[in-house]
Amino acid sequence: MEFQKKLYRKKIRELPEELLPREKALKYGIQSLSDIELLALLLGKGTKNMNVLGLADRILGGKGIQNLKKLNMEELTNIEGIGKAKALQLIAVKEIARRLEEQDENLQLNSPQEVYSHVRWLSKEKQEKMLVLYTNTMNQLLGEEVVAVGSVNLMGVKPRDIFVHALKYNAYGIILVHNHPEGSFEPSKEDIRFTKKIKETAELLGFELLDHIIVGRKGFSSLYSSGLI
Repeated sequence: MEFQKKLYRKKIRELPEELLPREKALKYGIQSLSDIELLALLLGKGTKNMNVLGLADRILGGKGIQNLKKLNMEELTNIEGIGKAKALQLIAVKEIARRLEEQDENLQLNSPQEVYSHVRWLSKEKQEKMLVLYTNTMNQLLGEEVVAVGSVNLMGVKPRDIFVHALKYNAYGIILVHNHPEGSFEPSKEDIRFTKKIKETAELLGFELLDHIIVGRKGFSSLYSSGLI
């Protein structure tokens, strides 16, 4: 531990080549890097009193790369040496990883449970978000868009924010998804009114509203399964 502290206080150029993430990756391949080294390569530089390896170790907290998955924007910016720009970069990497893991051009959403499995990450979000999934006639996912973030006033979400992307993806089906950060996944009267409004607009424009999924901390509800669509 004491050796690590001394190592982290050294300037990166003072370290032997075999400890430098970039040189190690170029020589032995990216797979040769430890979690700390991989994150250090992404961060690029450390702070005045700690090199980039030390900063990466501080972010991971001795728990490995999985710890990065748990950190949100606020938690990252609370780490000394991580500003908003760097935190946003790390959040972007997490989102890329999520999409690579979950996105499949042949992903079919044939049931509310399959939709929930795809959007389950929303159950951990601390902000309310409105996500729209777009599918073809085979229920294959064509794309997804976040159309509102924050304290989502559903009746304030403009239909054009939803349907402009339906045109972009040349979609047939539309699935609305939003989360309730407070935990409940029961639809409110506002949720039901909003859903009926979007269904009517979808029919006029030649699209089909397939479902509206509400995600809570420990589960979900489907307005289609509840007979509310």
